[in-house]
Amino acid sequence: MLGDARLTLAASLKYYDLIVLDAFSSDAIPVHLLTREAFAGYLMRLSPHGIIAVHVSNQHMELASVVAAVGKAEGLTAYVREDDKANDFTKDYRANAEVVALARSKADFGDLPSRYGWRPLAPMPSVAAWTDDYSDVLHAILRKTFPE
Repeated sequence: MLGDARLTLAASLKYYDLIVLDAFSSDAIPVHLLTREAFAGYLMRLSPHGIIAVHVSNQHMELASVVAAVGKAEGLTAYVREDDKANDFTKDYRANAEVVALARSKADFGDLPSRYGWRPLAPMPSVAAWTDDYSDVLHAILRKTFPE
């Protein structure tokens, strides 16, 4: 979709089996696309057994736990997959990709959970779901800089 996905989806009358959120073309993130309110809007346009796929790769911020927290708050199940091929950004200007898939139930994923590299993504107790009124970019940066 062109433009702001939240506004475009809200105006749509269609339902989608797959919503792919890949708005992070640089390391600047559109925070308003990772909030509970945004996901409530996505869910209004997601078919009953549909999946939301969120590209969360970021060189400076750890975003998978943010999506997991929002998913839990919205009653969703989450799986994550990270590339296992080590890239050296300083040499090839590529970073490993990380994707979070969310659905209303595990059955909606089909065989995805059994495919290579996918694992359940449990929310971290220390990470709160972001909202239109609350986000914690600083801790997302710290989690990336100092992983547990």
